[in-house]
Amino acid sequence: MRRRKILIISYLFPPAGGIAVQRALSFSKYLPELAWEVHVLSAANAAVPVRDPGLLRHVPESVELHRAFTPEIPFEARQTIWKWMKGNGKPAAVAVPASPASAPRHSEGFAAKIAKRILCPEPEILWVPFALRKATAIIEKHEIDTVLVTVPPFSALVVGSKLKRRFPHIQLVSDFRDEWLSFYLKDFDFQTGNHTYRKAQAIERDAVEQSDVVLAVTDTSLNEIRKRYPEQPDEKFVCVHNGYDPDVFKDFTPREHGGSRVIVTHVGTAYKTASPRYYLDALDKLPGELRCRFETRFVGRISESERAILENRKSEVKMLGFMPQDEALRHIEETDYLLLTMTNEISLPGKLFEYLATAKPILALSPAGSEVDRLIRETKSGACVDPHSEAAIQGMLAAAADKRIRCQSTRASVRRFERRALAEKLSDTLLAQTREGHPLSV
Repeated sequence: MRRRKILIISYLFPPAGGIAVQRALSFSKYLPELAWEVHVLSAANAAVPVRDPGLLRHVPESVELHRAFTPEIPFEARQTIWKWMKGNGKPAAVAVPASPASAPRHSEGFAAKIAKRILCPEPEILWVPFALRKATAIIEKHEIDTVLVTVPPFSALVVGSKLKRRFPHIQLVSDFRDEWLSFYLKDFDFQTGNHTYRKAQAIERDAVEQSDVVLAVTDTSLNEIRKRYPEQPDEKFVCVHNGYDPDVFKDFTPREHGGSRVIVTHVGTAYKTASPRYYLDALDKLPGELRCRFETRFVGRISESERAILENRKSEVKMLGFMPQDEALRHIEETDYLLLTMTNEISLPGKLFEYLATAKPILALSPAGSEVDRLIRETKSGACVDPHSEAAIQGMLAAAADKRIRCQSTRASVRRFERRALAEKLSDTLLAQTREGHPLSV
């Protein structure tokens, strides 16, 4: 019996860095151990904010990497142009006269609207024709059985749907690492607007209807997408969590930092929905003798909207910037607490699982009953309070200052999130469906 062959389509893949590449990376790492022949298709020149080439060492030699060109401009240039189009950048400020005339402002708003129309639902839509052409050649040459498309960026779903129509025999898996319609379209600037929402609805519906399996990373996200398509069979929808790679943490050695302050470290990107504002505001309002006991470190990218929030604080704040994974882990080894904010109730940041793997106590700010809150309580890995309750945050910080918040998670409660086990669940799901002769195909 020949090995099953899978093509993982992921716009983001090392040498791109950050948490967004980890899911495709983990599937490519562990599926070969489960008798799969793995191919990965990613963007050759993805518009990414950070790079971490060291992650490529986790890709087995048996995995064949394919790249497809995308005609996008670099990430920083894209951000600058978008800011200008919205009228927030310096070029726009120069162009606006002092008179009350509104035409220039209208023109700038119009430019942004045109860009959103052309690049709907997102700029990465430009990758679709190139990825489709490359994926078609890979399927034909290597006789691929299964295609897994992991998103965001969500426009890659178009590639999967078109491939399914061209190759009806393939098993199509649409993997949602984030909830699109009720999260991204509300919280991410470029994807707002009725036209984008309608386009996203159409793309998602087509992908779900064409897919043999629809994956989500939390039960809540799975239920969100499931209820939008009640006519589809229940068996099509499966939850496969994000997780952590135990190999990454095999040399992880917690150690004392040697300072007198309580070190709190935030790892990963700070952006609107994961804003550190609530934590820093509450910390700044603590009595001086308590506030001065804390030092907060940010390891990772700070979005432009959040950068000003970190500056001119009463408490000690250090912005260390993005680091390769290995270097970031060294900072985590000596921290007292790990910080996480997630104001969206259904989102479960991938970095939370890596936090769990360190066994460092977590200070989380997320609504009661949210995915983050439930997981923190279930694993007894720290404390979680409502981000909008300043009193609750200050109470948590007072307890942290006295080292009264501890990680009490058990090995069993965390090991179930090892990526090897999650890849095995994916493999079992796909093989079981294959043995039943694709009963879920539409």
